[in-house]
Amino acid sequence: MGIAFQVSLYPLMQNDIHPAIDGFIANLKSQKLDVDVHETSTIGSGDVDKVFSALKEAYVKACEFGDTIMVVTVANGCPTKDELMRLNER
Repeated sequence: MGIAFQVSLYPLMQNDIHPAIDGFIANLKSQKLDVDVHETSTIGSGDVDKVFSALKEAYVKACEFGDTIMVVTVANGCPTKDELMRLNER
């Protein structure tokens, strides 16, 4: 089953949050998920098992930098990119 997800990562009390966030995103991309990075979250899609496995792996690695919060929204009935482009043209 294909799903879409939106994920935000919040490193806590770390002097430099970029290593945790950059590593998190790089890990998701290395799993061959369709990933788009935005200002406040990352949006992606893929097979349900692959997505959850990748999120787990990326989160565990991000936690190596310190305390970290991850917020995830998952859905299985999202519009395609073409449908979104059409909706955003209005």
